[in-house]
Amino acid sequence: MTIVKPPTFEELVQKYGSVKAAVQYLLESGFTPEQIEWKMGVPYYLTRLFMAGRQPTNPATFSSVVKVYERLAVLRSKKGKETELANFFQRQDLNLEVKTRLALGSLTDESLKVGPGTVEKALCLATGAAVREVRKLLLDYGEHGEVAFLLKEPREARLRVEEVYEAIRLLPKIVKITERNLLVSSLLRISTPEEAKYIVRLLLGDLKLGYYQRTVIRAAAKAYKVSPELVESACAIMGLTEGILLAPAGELALSTVKLRPGQFLKPMLAHLYEPDKVEYPVRAEFKLDGSRLQIHRWGTQVWLFSRRAIQKSETLPEVVDIAGKFNVHRCIVDSEVVAIDEKGRFLPFQLLLERTVPRGLSEEELKRRREKIGLTIRAFDILYLNGRELTNLPLSERRKYLLEAVPAEYLVEGRDCESEVALMKFYEEALARGLEGIVVKNLNSSYEAGQRTYTWLKLKPERDTIDCAIVKALYGRGKRAGLYSSFLLAVRDPAEKRLYTIGRVSNLPEDTMEALRDIVEKTRVSVDEEGVFVKPSVVVEATYQEIQETEEYTSGYALRVPKIVRFRPDKKIEEIDSVERLHKLYEMQYERHPFQSL
Repeated sequence: MTIVKPPTFEELVQKYGSVKAAVQYLLESGFTPEQIEWKMGVPYYLTRLFMAGRQPTNPATFSSVVKVYERLAVLRSKKGKETELANFFQRQDLNLEVKTRLALGSLTDESLKVGPGTVEKALCLATGAAVREVRKLLLDYGEHGEVAFLLKEPREARLRVEEVYEAIRLLPKIVKITERNLLVSSLLRISTPEEAKYIVRLLLGDLKLGYYQRTVIRAAAKAYKVSPELVESACAIMGLTEGILLAPAGELALSTVKLRPGQFLKPMLAHLYEPDKVEYPVRAEFKLDGSRLQIHRWGTQVWLFSRRAIQKSETLPEVVDIAGKFNVHRCIVDSEVVAIDEKGRFLPFQLLLERTVPRGLSEEELKRRREKIGLTIRAFDILYLNGRELTNLPLSERRKYLLEAVPAEYLVEGRDCESEVALMKFYEEALARGLEGIVVKNLNSSYEAGQRTYTWLKLKPERDTIDCAIVKALYGRGKRAGLYSSFLLAVRDPAEKRLYTIGRVSNLPEDTMEALRDIVEKTRVSVDEEGVFVKPSVVVEATYQEIQETEEYTSGYALRVPKIVRFRPDKKIEEIDSVERLHKLYEMQYERHPFQSL
């Protein structure tokens, strides 16, 4: 009997003329991408790229980009980082979009569907390390990129920029978790330790190089010898990547980028209230329990954009009708959409969600919800009016245009306050009317699109406190990596002698995090991909802004924006609050602060 030896992959490449053609032959012969990697040595990610119709051809090496990252990591000054990035932008072997996204550390605008759990699993597959070893290194070194660097053995650099870039951009289109694990692990398997560090950081969306988006914008402007202010303006209107891509076209092209209806503008955001940031007189306005909505109109055409630029025109027909009543031909108005009952009284945010997130509902169900829950808006700013951009005007001037453009019934209620006494009086009035709080605005402030500034400050109350127990510590990300940065809280059911979860609390001080880390290590019971389950022993007093009904937590309720007020070492687990009290607080919150019509 004659034994036929199967061809090697090199023989297949020689026969079919290219690596891609050889892989295509194997796929047509019934091989899976995993089998092609195991038997032929072709990386899984490369096969998936071929399957998606992509064939990397640019010879530029990823190690050359890593050298730039490492250089940026050691530079301390903002100016130095800006200069290094400007030099990077002047490279001729990569196209501008690739350079821009590599500099920003965000290779696609879509969600990669990759979190710490996927990275940890991929590291195990790529290096042979046990999950326990990966997590121990994570606790010791505090960051997934450093863990990847430590686990990888030195090897010759062979990855190309285009391979890494396209493979990562392919991830949003891969549905199965196992396939995402295989793609990421195949990239890490053939990377050097330094390359692995930055592949992981790109996957998690944080290069950890100590600069912000504005530095990248200024670097691009420097590289292409244009005004950074013009590039920033284009980025605010077109989007970050798109604005930078226009920089080589010159200042004339950048100056033609104008704000216009139908083109989403990133909203300005507020910081939490700090008394020393307030410069009187100020504009104070009621803060409503609704959702941000940007209203664009050009003649009879109306566009509605959520805070994340999602089009809402079909979902919110009442608001389209309201926009038709504006005394304008063209405008962009910033507002809040709120739910109302048949008498025009404001309803809680949770009910608004039934109207603003109606995914996959039938026409009958949509109609039923519209009849049950009405909508209106409260406008508070205007950015564009009949061909004129208003964002650079002070708020006091923009308000004059707003009052002319929008009927009074659709304006948010507010007041100019000359002193802290007047401001606090208005704040108490807002709470008495059952509202979330107030927003305090500097009357001289311009509208800084996409920025969170101290010229807008939100002042909201904290409600009752709840005594609860920590039942799980979740692994941190970013600057919190290596620490347990988020903690799952629970209350008790005395009859069943069980604990039921009510939400997660995070953003704790570093010293608190360190103390909790020691407690968690001593009381751990089991682990999963998200974190460590602990024996309930730590009692905390937590405050919150609201209690919502939810299926996410086992109690059926969730604390909205919970914060730990203090630890209660004087209390035992048997003394924490019950599910019954949580239910009562849920019912009482709207009795105590009834929503009234404005």
